Amino acid sequence: MIFAKIIYLTITLFVLYFGFLCTLTLEPVQRGLLFINGLTIGSNETLYHPETSGFAKNQVAPFWLETPDGEKLFGWHILPLDVYESHQAELRAIETTQDTIDSGELAQIHLSILRDDPHAHVIIYYHGNSGCISSMHRPDIYRALLSTSPAHTHLFIVDYRGFGISTGVPSEEDLITDGAHTAQAILKLTGVSPANTVLAGQSLGTAVAIGAADLLARADPPVEFKALIPIAGFASVEEVVKSFRVFGLVPIIGPVVYLPITQTLISRFLRYPFHSDVKLERFVRNSRKTKVLIVHSFEDPEIPFFHGEKLVEAALRGALEADEDISEKDYLEMELTHLERFVSMEEDERKGVFEVVSMAEQQSREYVFFQRFSDNSTSEERVEIERLVKEEEESVISVPIGDEVRRISMLAIKWGGHNTIPKSSDVVLAIRSVLYND
Repeated sequence: MIFAKIIYLTITLFVLYFGFLCTLTLEPVQRGLLFINGLTIGSNETLYHPETSGFAKNQVAPFWLETPDGEKLFGWHILPLDVYESHQAELRAIETTQDTIDSGELAQIHLSILRDDPHAHVIIYYHGNSGCISSMHRPDIYRALLSTSPAHTHLFIVDYRGFGISTGVPSEEDLITDGAHTAQAILKLTGVSPANTVLAGQSLGTAVAIGAADLLARADPPVEFKALIPIAGFASVEEVVKSFRVFGLVPIIGPVVYLPITQTLISRFLRYPFHSDVKLERFVRNSRKTKVLIVHSFEDPEIPFFHGEKLVEAALRGALEADEDISEKDYLEMELTHLERFVSMEEDERKGVFEVVSMAEQQSREYVFFQRFSDNSTSEERVEIERLVKEEEESVISVPIGDEVRRISMLAIKWGGHNTIPKSSDVVLAIRSVLYND
């Protein structure tokens, strides 16, 4: 009798689990789980009055951008503290309402202040899924990013379509297209050169930032930025689905992930694949100037560290195989081994060029590669490893190689989970380095 009940319970659980997996193939379910844009955290009051999130009065100028297909995206322009302090009396005297904000009056004042600074730099930040630009941990991340230079770093954040009070419904194609449009619009509004502008993203925002950079690098004329910085990013949604654990503990499809039918179902029914690895590899092959800094925490419970490794592998493949035309299908079938090969080289093979230390003994470490462009060089010669390690108290010194050099690096740190890593001082210093150092 007990044995029969166990069999019955097992069959019931299997049927329920199979039914759950079937619901995951539905597009509305995937959209809701991936974007979580229906989760409302905060209020319009917070969006229109950022001082309720800890910013000084009118330090943040809310603004609207319109997409080519008519959707309206809501964003913030945050002034660096030193700049705000020098205009504090003027800005505090301005009384803002929703109507004056929607009219763009405050946004124009902020843009005028930015344009008066010949040394202004811009970070365009793409946030993760759920909520809106003012939700949860995000204002603290913005303050950390502003600290890269309190005198010159201006920060722009725009909610994706369907998030917060932005109109529309999110999709992979639309988010990436909107991300590229946002970057172009901000360049036009500010007048700041792409060479002084960084695209940075966290979690879902890394897919948007990478996709936008890829699109703009292939535009006519191409647009190249100072740096592309994915923070706590993923190689693809397919990889996330296979490895994701609720609260970092319970795997969603862990029990059946290695079954052939599971692999087939994922490939066939995944509506939003977000192949950031493919796009990053293509971006690196098509660009020459944009630095790439990939940031990931060893302790990330939501998107494991191997995703960061896969992204740096993709960037290195793009650099090493810059002359080769690789299709998305061919790319996905390749074994990514460049980083593994570099790190596992014997000491005599390194010839003093770089050093490898134990991850367990370091708070943070940074792999730094320099890609050299030369008309006479082969693809294998285009990447030289100048140094592989950044210890806690040690900075990486860039040594020019050849006529034209592009830096590709990965910062791996112990501190911080998925949503807190952008607030790390190591991350802020690394961003400052790629933003202000040649």
